[in-house]
Amino acid sequence: MKPLSPRKRRIYVWLFVLLFFVLVPLALFYASGYRYETGFGLVRTGGMYVSVPYDDASILLDGVEIGQTGFLNKSFYIDDLAPSSYEVSVSREGSRTWTRTLIVEPQVVTRAEVVLIPLSPKFVRLVRGGITSSTTRGVSGDVYDAYSAAFKRYATSTIGKTNEDIIAVVEEGNINIYVRWTDAERRPPDNFCRAPSTCVKELAIETGSETALSVALFDGGVVYATREGGVYFSEVDIRPTPVSAALYSRSGAGARALDDVLIIKDGSTLYEVEGF
Repeated sequence: MKPLSPRKRRIYVWLFVLLFFVLVPLALFYASGYRYETGFGLVRTGGMYVSVPYDDASILLDGVEIGQTGFLNKSFYIDDLAPSSYEVSVSREGSRTWTRTLIVEPQVVTRAEVVLIPLSPKFVRLVRGGITSSTTRGVSGDVYDAYSAAFKRYATSTIGKTNEDIIAVVEEGNINIYVRWTDAERRPPDNFCRAPSTCVKELAIETGSETALSVALFDGGVVYATREGGVYFSEVDIRPTPVSAALYSRSGAGARALDDVLIIKDGSTLYEVEGF
């Protein structure tokens, strides 16, 4: 093979130099999160992480299905998204559809945890001892007494916590229910943030003219009871649109989150809510 001529060697050298100065900046831009997005141009992208702790649920991004949950697949990470707002919806047979508008910012992962409320919650009556059936569940005398005793404490302040930094508060009088982030040193979780860079320390869950009896943090949301309306569940999230539903519409009924289960008391009867 003949050696390259000096002229060809110079041409190859300059080609390599040109490629270096073209490809290296492109690689740096890519590593820094820049992408070319149709309709947006060259932008620095972000992503979102959506946790769906349920089987057989479908997740859609702006109306396009991106996956289904299974035994080993309950989280979705979507990257290379142009900074914008996106609608995420999750549907599952027997549950209310969960929909949330999430804002993606450059080089930030926006997080959301899905809460699905059953369309028809099941209320299983608790009985002291006895035999469990399709409509009743037998519990020990000690457990039954502990559940009953919890309703003797009239809750007008914090009664529930998911961890040491989040508290649920019901104020005396009218239904004024809030969830507060109490750690002054750390950024609140994403459900306290309209966008990753815009967060608050307190969320108003419900305000109105009814009289609040109790509040408790439970399963990603707040369960509260009013003297006039019964028991309600509301998701803790400032972003549109948090899930909210009436669970047990009987005036005077109360609710407590105890031992990771939701207990409702109607008169002298105790029920455990199944389906959450």
